[in-house]
Amino acid sequence: MTKKFQEKLPAGSGGLLKEYLAKLKEAADFKVGEKTMSPARLKNVFNNYYKKVSSGLSDLLSTKEQFGLEFAMSQLFSPKQKELFLKKLHSEKLNKTEREYYSRVVRKKVQALANPELHNLAQKLSRY
Repeated sequence: MTKKFQEKLPAGSGGLLKEYLAKLKEAADFKVGEKTMSPARLKNVFNNYYKKVSSGLSDLLSTKEQFGLEFAMSQLFSPKQKELFLKKLHSEKLNKTEREYYSRVVRKKVQALANPELHNLAQKLSRY
């Protein structure tokens, strides 16, 4: 990484780069052109940027997982069935009609999904 950076610098800047690195290691202020740089502030800015980028990445992965789950559920359940599944999952009250429909249709699908043998077979088939 340092070599790539050095290649982009004007000729004869290698010594200057070594000086900057030494100042950073010593945690001493140094001048770049007319500006004085503080290693502590530089480190803080870098850490903030890194945290922002990594949190953005984790948000993106979380969103991807959420959409993956939504897609999988929509492949198996109708919108109403998915609604009842989520209501039951969150321990919300179901009215009489919803309870009956849940026990007749949705519960059977959920039990089939929970079957470990079916899960193993589905994994084997999805590899091909």
